Amino acid sequence: MIFSLNQRKLIGLLITEGPQSRKALASKLHLTNAAVTVMTQSLIEEGFVVELGEIESGKVGRKETLIDLGIDKYVAIGMDVRSDYVNLSFTDIQGNLLEYKKIHHLEDAVEYVQRAIAKYPPFEEISVVCRGYKGLDFFDQTIEEVERLMSAARLPYRIVHNVSALAILHKFYHPMDSNFLLVKYGPGVGSAIMTNGQLLRNDRNRGSEFGHMLVDGSSPRTLEEEISYATVAQGIEESEVVDYLLSSKATLDFVMSKMAYCLVNAHVLLALEKIVIAGSLFVSDEAFASLKDKINKHQKSIQADDLVRISDYQQKEKKIGSIVTLYYHFLNL
Repeated sequence: MIFSLNQRKLIGLLITEGPQSRKALASKLHLTNAAVTVMTQSLIEEGFVVELGEIESGKVGRKETLIDLGIDKYVAIGMDVRSDYVNLSFTDIQGNLLEYKKIHHLEDAVEYVQRAIAKYPPFEEISVVCRGYKGLDFFDQTIEEVERLMSAARLPYRIVHNVSALAILHKFYHPMDSNFLLVKYGPGVGSAIMTNGQLLRNDRNRGSEFGHMLVDGSSPRTLEEEISYATVAQGIEESEVVDYLLSSKATLDFVMSKMAYCLVNAHVLLALEKIVIAGSLFVSDEAFASLKDKINKHQKSIQADDLVRISDYQQKEKKIGSIVTLYYHFLNL
């Protein structure tokens, strides 16, 4: 089914706000009740929307029918391309994980998606999340390979940088957060800015580069050069760096102090409502508490609620590709 723009917006409201009456949807979409009734009828017939039952409307003798998403009708597909494997995720329209697959070769992942499409409902595109922490050359090579394989397989796709995808992930689960800086630590330092509910990009399609901020005026070294895994944990396997940092208080304090200094400056400059922290290190309460403590020493105007982390990070990251698909299809309108 090809959705109209207003149908996409309606589905987006049901994703972010849950079941609603046609009257409430009409008000939020700035449409007439009659227009929403016509629009929802085709969605109901196709199974994308279902009627739940009646509720009191607030007027004597009047009741309204709640409608919600038909979760078994639409499947979002996403690919998270890493240096040595690919995460495939399939979610329903509410972001619930239906299937997760870890495949070691991109070509095999594309072939798996081709086969999987036969058992899943129609879709319009696949979001492919690519990572740039091994340098621009690696990032560009990954994109070229993705484009070659997806085009050969005749699969529609959208390529998204992984840190932008994390910002979208946060926005999906916290739709009221419209102005925030997301910073991901590990193995480098990546960032994305969401302003007025939209990812900030310039005319050259470049986004935020928080990791390229200078840490202080006495050195030309950037934040990423100061605190990347390669700098603070030389010779340690990437998979072991988090444990190393948590076991070395001096190193952890150094990393958190440098990051806090830059976060405070960014918060003041951008007038942020929130700073969102992501990365495996911040699954640890100790690391997150250390960062908050360092920020508080620099800038007490940043409230406790201003600094948050992506909860259930490892579970949510499994479905990051398909959440991005839902975002661009129904929420980024």
